[in-house]
Amino acid sequence: MQRYLKPAKHSLAIMLFCTILLLINSIFTVNRFGIAPREVSHLSGILFAPFLHGGWAHLMSNFFPFVIFSSLIGLHSLRRFWLVFILSILSTGTLVWLFARGGSIHIGMSGVVYAMWGYLIVYGFRQRHFRDITISVLVLIVYGGLVFGVLPSSPNVSYESHLFGAFAGGVIGYFLSKSKIRV
Repeated sequence: MQRYLKPAKHSLAIMLFCTILLLINSIFTVNRFGIAPREVSHLSGILFAPFLHGGWAHLMSNFFPFVIFSSLIGLHSLRRFWLVFILSILSTGTLVWLFARGGSIHIGMSGVVYAMWGYLIVYGFRQRHFRDITISVLVLIVYGGLVFGVLPSSPNVSYESHLFGAFAGGVIGYFLSKSKIRV
């Protein structure tokens, strides 16, 4: 049982870090370190953007889905959680940097949340194990509405992060389901 709680503890610690950065942002404006598409000076935003949030509502909208999805991924192992988390940050952030709307700063954990969502759906159906298929179906039923987040809705919402995150997560899920190496 303790093994299954570790990913939840790690994801809660990550979100606590995001909360601390949100508090720091009210003093030092660290959100400027997000992703500015195609700006070489903002390449570091690929790594920093997921941890930065525009406000409490933004942070809370990512908080619970992140903890839930990362805990479900961590059912395999803590190493699997970290692998998917890091790959989600790098792939989603790179795609946003390359292809998203310019003239804006993209921040928030939602790209990673969408990557984990895509991962859980694709991985379960590709793996064809009862537990993984059950997780995929539950994620689709409970969080199926996330699919609308990949569509442009508001100029202040990075639908590109959602779209590229879901795509990247699906690709990660596909390749990890085919991999003979178990992490």
